[in-house]
Amino acid sequence: MIKRRVILAGLAGLFLIPFCSAQVGPDSTQTNIHADPAVFALLEKRKAMGAKNLKGYRVKIHFGAEKAKANEIKAKFCQKYPDVPAYMDYDTPNFSITVGNFRTRLESYKIYKEIQTDFPNAFIVEMKIDYPDLTVKKEETKEEQK
Repeated sequence: MIKRRVILAGLAGLFLIPFCSAQVGPDSTQTNIHADPAVFALLEKRKAMGAKNLKGYRVKIHFGAEKAKANEIKAKFCQKYPDVPAYMDYDTPNFSITVGNFRTRLESYKIYKEIQTDFPNAFIVEMKIDYPDLTVKKEETKEEQK
């Protein structure tokens, strides 16, 4: 009897999936989020706790012992690709330059192919990345509007 209820609930969920959708604004990169105000409060608490990293991918464009060379490569990259963040890390005795903050390997592959002509020794690495900047507009609920 319990198995039958679980199966029916699962099938009902599968049939409801096509009716679920996100609301996308006029700009294809903008998504409107309709959520309980408590969700926004939790997001603010998470930021206040200092959680700044998550698992993701970057593209490593340089690895070497010379700091001057690393700074030169970072400056060259920043000049050519100003929209992509670049980071210099020091792991004794080497400096490495990594670029981007990508949540999936596929996202990082796009920039990897784009910069491959300028940085032929580039490769994708898995590492901790910064949270992407999300600008969340808090919408008034229907109860607040009344």
